[in-house]
Amino acid sequence: MAPKQSGDAGGVSYSIGTDIGGTFTDCVVVDAQGRITTGKAPTTPSDRSAGFFDAVTDAAGKLGLGIEDLLAQTETLVHATTTATNAVVEHKGATVGLITTKGHGECLSIMRGAGRSKGLDVDDLLYLPGTSKPPPLVAPHLISEITERVDFRGEVVVALDEAQLRGEIARLLDAGAETLAIAFLWSLTNPAHEQRARAIAHELAPDVFVSCSHEIAPRVGEYYRFVATVMNSYVGPLMTRYTDRIDEGARARGYRRPVLFAQCIGGTAPAAEARRRPLLTLDSGPVSGIVASNFLGEAVGYRNIITADMGGTTFDVSVIAANQPQRRESTNIDKFEMYLPMLDVESIGAGGGSIAWIDPASGTMKVGPRSAGAEPGPICYSRGGTEPTVTDADVVLGFVNPSAFLGGRQQLDAEAARAGIARLGEQIGKTVEETAAGISEIADNLMAEKIRRMTVYRGFDPRDFVVFAFGGAGPVHAGAFARDLGVQAVVVPIGNIASVLSAMGTVSSDVVHVHDKTTKLLAPFDMDALDVEFAALEDAANAQLVEEGFNPSDIVTVRYVSMKYGAQTFDLEIPLEAGSDSAATAASFEAAYEQRYGKGSGFAPAGIEIMRIRVHASGRLPRPHLLTDRARPTSNGTAPATRPVWWRERGGWIDTPVYTEVAGRIDGPAIVELPDTTVPVRPDAHIDCDDHGNLILRFD
Repeated sequence: MAPKQSGDAGGVSYSIGTDIGGTFTDCVVVDAQGRITTGKAPTTPSDRSAGFFDAVTDAAGKLGLGIEDLLAQTETLVHATTTATNAVVEHKGATVGLITTKGHGECLSIMRGAGRSKGLDVDDLLYLPGTSKPPPLVAPHLISEITERVDFRGEVVVALDEAQLRGEIARLLDAGAETLAIAFLWSLTNPAHEQRARAIAHELAPDVFVSCSHEIAPRVGEYYRFVATVMNSYVGPLMTRYTDRIDEGARARGYRRPVLFAQCIGGTAPAAEARRRPLLTLDSGPVSGIVASNFLGEAVGYRNIITADMGGTTFDVSVIAANQPQRRESTNIDKFEMYLPMLDVESIGAGGGSIAWIDPASGTMKVGPRSAGAEPGPICYSRGGTEPTVTDADVVLGFVNPSAFLGGRQQLDAEAARAGIARLGEQIGKTVEETAAGISEIADNLMAEKIRRMTVYRGFDPRDFVVFAFGGAGPVHAGAFARDLGVQAVVVPIGNIASVLSAMGTVSSDVVHVHDKTTKLLAPFDMDALDVEFAALEDAANAQLVEEGFNPSDIVTVRYVSMKYGAQTFDLEIPLEAGSDSAATAASFEAAYEQRYGKGSGFAPAGIEIMRIRVHASGRLPRPHLLTDRARPTSNGTAPATRPVWWRERGGWIDTPVYTEVAGRIDGPAIVELPDTTVPVRPDAHIDCDDHGNLILRFD
């Protein structure tokens, strides 16, 4: 059942969004008037649900409430989690048994021939002897090939051998399989054999977690579909236990509604859906930051946004063009590529906890991708970290005040950070300041290059965009890398809320389900036939949301088509505008293709094909209000203090004014010190505040 909708009798006061990061777990509480209260707590890797409730408790305390009182008055509780992502990256998922069509058991190991090189950068690609395939997702003895065959039309060519299937399921379970992934050839056109196989599996083992490929990734391309199905089973038991801990823990503390979980496709889903398709929670935290950026951008008039989310572990980048977040159809993890529709966010290891090190081969300093994470964290955290990080450099350079970190709730050891960076500098003959500035500059260059790849390389001009800088460290570095990109401005969303914007995004979301179908239509398209296919998907999507408690009037559906030129392998998804005829649909595709790949890159004589249709169905949830009276204090006031800051633009230390509020223009160099983040105003830049509380950093 969906959370209570706006206007229901007896409505309660709060909406809560949470996001677990590599270092901190963030919480945002929004009341009915739009007032925002934030909470933060260290992430607890051994049991992330503990950090979840710690962050909610922190926010409750700022409201003068206990966590039980807050949750009892909460209308919506939404959670973005890294649990599934970490299980995949750290290889800590379940042991999976794969059941597939006879003759296709080696699909995963063949990897379409790209397993050695997928996701590698140019340097690694040029050294072929150093590449290798990743460890197998499924051990060879846990793969069962079953006699059955459905053709591409969905017609049964060879019946399912149920006796063989029963024997193989029993064998897999006896051999140690904890979960099952069922992926038959062409099940996407006729899922009957997969459905029957799941029923038999549950007859033999009622509690076993089972994933079927026609539900997880119903698309042509068996390798990508098989990987997605196996991954879903790999993280299934872990996510089931985790969602139960969150759900039961919230209920025990007074929350009376279903917990919602953020998804990588944007939007949220009930806990039951997160248990069934946990793969959709991958990267849900970074995606929630995109959702929040788009929500705020639409509210204040920014159509083109580059999101720059810098947390403790990674720097995450995405592009919103004309208020449309970019999407992608597949993702790559540890060289395995799988069908996983999601908002297009890319990450690099350039977070605050990214470790600086000396490359023994070249003698040069590098930053990341390895991170100090939450445990032990940067040296300045005094939790046992011994390797200098980007955060340590920010402290040494004076950007981060060690006595005001997290509003003074955590004291940082500046001397320990300085000593650690000094040890690193000795290896390359640099002073402490030069080394710290080098760490910062390397990280800034990595971030700028990632943004160029997400914009320039994809047909977008950064000069048409603003950067939304968020995450605890995003505002600290955005002024440095954004100038090189030539963007119009840097926006620090709602000031201090920027540090927890991904958590804010979870309560700016609707419940979203995606229904898609593989098809093949050639231009000129039969739009009537296409409408019939879309109507069937919309009926299924609407029924699902109604079952979850939404009124039909609160449901919105959007149609998408995936298209390509004839003989091409990959397709491009575009929205299908209402009332579009065949010619308009083809023209929209060609315009999108040229925007992505360059003018003249299309080849219409090859023909245009629709390969897949998709419906995004949203159940509308109450959205937080944006308060205009949250924004400006009455004046900047006199800077309460100055402190030495090492500005690389000036090549040395400068006594720099430190402000805790922004009401009007402040010229750099200056520091704006907020409770949970810091905004350096670089020399030759200035900062101001708009009527929604956003800090706007521009370059002179």
